[in-house]
This record gives sequence, C-alpha cells and structure tokens, in this order.
Amino acid sequence: MSTLPEQVELDFLDLADRAEVLDGKLYMMGGAWDRLHISDIDAPVDFFIAIGILVPWGLTNEPHQLQIRIEDEDGNRIHPDAEATLTMGRPPTATRGQCFRAMTVLNLQLVLPRFGAYRIVASVAGQSEGQATFYALDASQVPA
Repeated sequence: MSTLPEQVELDFLDLADRAEVLDGKLYMMGGAWDRLHISDIDAPVDFFIAIGILVPWGLTNEPHQLQIRIEDEDGNRIHPDAEATLTMGRPPTATRGQCFRAMTVLNLQLVLPRFGAYRIVASVAGQSEGQATFYALDASQVPA
C-alpha cells in the first residue's frame, strides 16, 4: 500500500474517444490513445480528457483549482485554458484519514492548426502537474 498524499495531486490524465463519470466511476471508450488519425485537418476533432485528482482527508471541504492547457510541440497554446474549481466532501461512510478520488471529464472539439505533436497539461492547486501527449497524423499517410 502506498503512502497517502499530503497535498492535492493529479492521479491520472487520459485521452479517450468518449468518457463520463457516473456514481464515482469512470466509464471510458477508446481510451489511453496517443495517435489521432485525421482525414481533414480543417475539420474539428472531438475527444475527451479524463482526469483523476486525489484529495487527502485534511484538504476536503476546501476549494481546489484545476487548470488545463493544450499546447503544440513548440509550447504554443492552441486553445483557451480551461479552469474549474473542485471541492471534495467526506461521505458519511469515510474512514478517518483516507484519501478521496475526484474524477471529471472534459469534452473538447477543436481544430488543430497542423499535423504534429500536442500536449494536454493539467495542474491542480498550482502544484501537482501531469500531461498527456498525442500525435495528430494525416489519415491518408497511415498504412492500412
């Protein structure tokens, strides 16, 4: 068993074709990919970002900031940053001292400026940061 975090931290960040959180569970289809085959670079692409955040017992019932940015391979932002505030409460069945996982998904529909590498960067509470890199590939150039 790993040690419990003492600060809010990013647990996971994954890309998916479809994702949703229901009753504290993450449902994902076509998840954990790193290549996106695009037929028309001028058309919007649609995908989901699934994010898990660990909140320690002592930091529940307090607001925590989540920031997400999307960059190209040169570090240029290609989409306005997304921000959210999360507050994790303690359910009545909680075990004293336990850590809690908050999950959320973000659905993106955006036009990528070109084929190449992109990075999704998420940070929580200005401290814990994680990223997922994906490659936008020309579908006509991908072998069958």
